[in-house]
Amino acid sequence: MKKSLILMVVAGLAILLVAASINAGQKTDGIIEMKNEKAVAQHKMGIVQFTHDLHFADKPDGHGVGCGECHHDAEGKPLNDLKASDPVKSCFECHSKADRPRKPKDISDEDWQAMRLEYYVEAMHDNCIECHKAQSGPVKCTDCHPKP
Repeated sequence: MKKSLILMVVAGLAILLVAASINAGQKTDGIIEMKNEKAVAQHKMGIVQFTHDLHFADKPDGHGVGCGECHHDAEGKPLNDLKASDPVKSCFECHSKADRPRKPKDISDEDWQAMRLEYYVEAMHDNCIECHKAQSGPVKCTDCHPKP
C-alpha cells in the first residue's frame, strides 16, 4: 500500500515537472514571434523574432528602450509607467486592419499617414523602423525578417 502511494506521488511529480518544462519552453528569453495571422493572411517574409528582453534591458547589456517608446494609449500617448508584469493590449486591438493599405489618389500626406496607422503591419513597421533609424538599428528587410 505504501509503495503504491509513493509510486503515485513520484509519478505525479514527474508529470508536473514535464508539464512545467513544456510551458517554460513556450517563451524563451523574452523572444516574441511577431506572427499575426489575423493581420497578415500570407507571410511572404520570414517572421520577426522580437527580443523584448534585449530591447527593454538597460544599456550596455540591452538597448534601453522604455515601455512608452512602443506601448501607447488610445490617443497615442506613451505608456511610460508600465511594469514588466503589467498586461498590455495587443497592437491589433487598435491597429486592426489586415494586410497593407493602398494609397488613394489625391490624399494628403497627413491623411495617408493616419490611414496607414490603422493597419497592423504599417503600425509595426513605423514603430520599429523609425526607432531603428534613430538608434542605428537594422533597417533592411532581411535584417529583421529572416528568409523563410
